[in-house]
Amino acid sequence: MSEYEEESPSLIDPGTIETLIRHLESTDIDEFEFVHAGARVYLRREPGLRGAYRAETGLEAALLDDTDVVVAPLTGMYYARPSPEQAAFVSEGDTVEPGQVVGLIETMKLFNEVTAEVFGEVLRIAVADGEMVELGQPLVFIRPTEPEDHE
Repeated sequence: MSEYEEESPSLIDPGTIETLIRHLESTDIDEFEFVHAGARVYLRREPGLRGAYRAETGLEAALLDDTDVVVAPLTGMYYARPSPEQAAFVSEGDTVEPGQVVGLIETMKLFNEVTAEVFGEVLRIAVADGEMVELGQPLVFIRPTEPEDHE
């Protein structure tokens, strides 16, 4: 290791990533990669994400204003149902609550649950069952509601 590598903290710390994102939001840059001393930071702007959203349709623009967007927590194959014979975890128009499974992402033969973070109504499912998704890609748009609306 060089003298610089020994003395400097890891490049990939949350503060550094947040600073990069803030600076990139004010540019037209869609992808950014920085490699230094064995560390790699790769950022890609995804339509549908807060702070980096560019509406392509009027519906998506309307959805973003008062919705919670469930995004892919990792890259992999998205599944809308627990198995091909079973019903989907959620459908458009369904109500969800925090912690409720809205899909699965398979990565390296492991299935990872994707969950809602808010009480609300599913307005749109943005990906198809069996579609490959990437980290941060919008999966489900939810209109938040109050918990008592679901009792």
